[in-house]
Amino acid sequence: MGDNRAIGVIDSGVGGLTVVKEFRNVFPQESIIYLGDNKNVPYGNKTEQEIYELTKNMIDFLIEKDVKLVAVACNTISTIVDKYFSSYNIPVVNIIKPTADYVVRESIKEVGVIATMFTVSTAAYDKLIREQDESVEIVSEGCPTLAGIIDSGSFTDDEVQELVNLHMTNLLSKRNVRDVILGCTHYPIVIDKFIKNNPKINFINPAYEQVMYIDNLLSSKGQKSELEKSEFQIYTTGSKDIYYKMLDILTIEKPDNIIEI
Repeated sequence: MGDNRAIGVIDSGVGGLTVVKEFRNVFPQESIIYLGDNKNVPYGNKTEQEIYELTKNMIDFLIEKDVKLVAVACNTISTIVDKYFSSYNIPVVNIIKPTADYVVRESIKEVGVIATMFTVSTAAYDKLIREQDESVEIVSEGCPTLAGIIDSGSFTDDEVQELVNLHMTNLLSKRNVRDVILGCTHYPIVIDKFIKNNPKINFINPAYEQVMYIDNLLSSKGQKSELEKSEFQIYTTGSKDIYYKMLDILTIEKPDNIIEI
């Protein structure tokens, strides 16, 4: 017998909707409760203590909703998950390990990481990839403002393109990699801007890798949902408006509810 409880998804803002999109496309029978802390976005410029406190509030909120698992759809938060959140009675799954597994599985020997300043400073991707294959060469580029601009929803195409070009130029000047991890879930929202001037690069979307990892985990525990009609709810500490805009951009169906808390 399966487990029809919802999967909880947390992010500092709307970026985690890229994970929701993968769930809704690949495993639509799974109910989703999403929590975005838009009031405090971006997390990538905060201290570890601040990130811990904000994250604990989100996880505890979802546990009160009786979720069966929490998907941390935020790379910045994922860098501290194992340190602070391994003692919960339900799995708290970070987004970095499944992507590190992908790099090793695909025998990628040179990879770029473009992410928030905090994620880059922790070298989380470097550690998890090199635990499995010490020979992989990894170069990183930190972006202090890109996630916040995307989350605001008020960005112009030119503004985002300029930032993407700047950071991709910086990254490729360090090493001419052919594979680049989009190490912030906000970035796949504007993946067209990354591809525009770098069409030959394989941009790796951690959202898909995380969803497949979670599906395997739930299957192994006999906790896959058996619902014919699942539910999809969004909670935010910010405004509903940005969610309606991002749902359209990502072509995700409207949720049952969007609730400001």
